[in-house]
Amino acid sequence: MFDPYRQNNLDLLRFVAATLVLVDHSFALTRRPGLPAPFSYETVGGFAVAIFFIISGFLVSASWQRGPRLVAFARKRALRIVPAYATVVTISALVLGPALTDVPLADYFRNVQTWAYFRNLTFFQVHYGLPGVFAGNPYPHAVNGSIWTLPIEVAMYIALATLGRAGLLTRSGVSILVAVLAVGRFVWGPELWAAGPLFAAALPTGYTVQLALWFFTGSAFWFWRDRIRYRADIAAVLVALCWALQGTTAGGITLHVALPYLVLWVARLDVGWMSRFGRHGDFSYGMYLWAFPVQQTLTHFGGATWPLPAFMLACFAATLACAVASWHAVEHPALRRK
Repeated sequence: MFDPYRQNNLDLLRFVAATLVLVDHSFALTRRPGLPAPFSYETVGGFAVAIFFIISGFLVSASWQRGPRLVAFARKRALRIVPAYATVVTISALVLGPALTDVPLADYFRNVQTWAYFRNLTFFQVHYGLPGVFAGNPYPHAVNGSIWTLPIEVAMYIALATLGRAGLLTRSGVSILVAVLAVGRFVWGPELWAAGPLFAAALPTGYTVQLALWFFTGSAFWFWRDRIRYRADIAAVLVALCWALQGTTAGGITLHVALPYLVLWVARLDVGWMSRFGRHGDFSYGMYLWAFPVQQTLTHFGGATWPLPAFMLACFAATLACAVASWHAVEHPALRRK
């Protein structure tokens, strides 16, 4: 039975997922043809985000079950997600923006767009641009295109806590919810993508349902953990089924079982270097938050004309430096307050 509180490879998996987001964005931000979609279903970056939500659903469900107290749960989630996010938003608006804007500084600080950028911290709005920043980039104006997932992540925390308080966060309750989300995703998918925002401008309906399905499938794997056996032959069969059924609805449904299984199977592998990967810190969240502004900054200074491997390597090195600083200066001190 998977015990997330013992040594595992989840730190490595999250770091790999954050790196894949950086790699996938490198194509769009330099206006080059992207990577092919694995299993004809989702982009590489989309799979990486799915991995984040699967792991989050699994671990946050475990956290709620260990301490089902609303205030304590909210405090833990806030300490994990808010400090690093507030830091990157503040530095983007007050340091990066003034340094790189093509408008006069006085106009930059008088512009309502500058101060609207801080509304990202409410998780009810998403603002991507700052006045005159990255206007000449191949992917213009967007300062941090990765932050769209954070309001959805917070919505998942709220939904999970609501279910917990209502007594519905159980094996059967989560299983029913996953089935309902799967029907929405695979039966009413086109209608959901065409629908307006869900509850708030920061929650696009299609993406919210899609990521909620990944999140609560991860949650279901937690609640069914005593019935699930993680074996290499099962993992291989699931990969073969996804490959054989790719491009079909059955393939998409199979993938929503296979990917969580594969993620947690890899997380349980008894490989020393994999389990020791996070011994110096969990840099994945910082990688995710800082990659996009770092990539846009290097592009601003001509990175789009570099060979793509050189651009990716430079972005990775600079982003990792920001992530390490974020962990030691912001995230780890905040997490100690748990």
